[in-house]
Amino acid sequence: MSRKIVFILLLISFSLTVSCTRKPSIDIGDAVGKTEDSFRKLDGIATTASSYDGKKDIKFRLMVKGNLTEAEATKLFRRIMDTIAEFSNRPDVWDFYNGYFDIKSYDYGVIYDGIKLIGEDVKVQPK
Repeated sequence: MSRKIVFILLLISFSLTVSCTRKPSIDIGDAVGKTEDSFRKLDGIATTASSYDGKKDIKFRLMVKGNLTEAEATKLFRRIMDTIAEFSNRPDVWDFYNGYFDIKSYDYGVIYDGIKLIGEDVKVQPK
C-alpha cells in the first residue's frame, strides 16, 4: 500500500514540476512581424527591421526621419513592447524574452539603444 502512495506522490510531483517549468506557447515570430507591420504605418517611421533568435532574444529597429528626444525614444520602445505583448496575446511575454531595440536616423545613424532584459525594466541610452 505504501509503495502505491509513494508512486502517486512522485507522479504528482513530477507533473507539477514539468507543468510549472515549461515555457508558455507563444508565437513570438508572428507577434514581432505584426508589430513591424503596424509601426511601418506610423508617421515619422521610415521603416522597421526585426529578428528573433529562436530562443529568447528579440531585436527590433526603427528607422526614423529626423531626431528624437530620449523621452520620445523611451515611449517608442515601450510602445514596441506593448504591441508585441498585444499581438502575442500574452501580457507577460516579457517575462520570457529579452528585447534589444534601437532607433536609427538617416542623418545621425543609431541615436538610441534600448535593452529590456527578463525581470528588468527597459533601459534607454543615447548613442
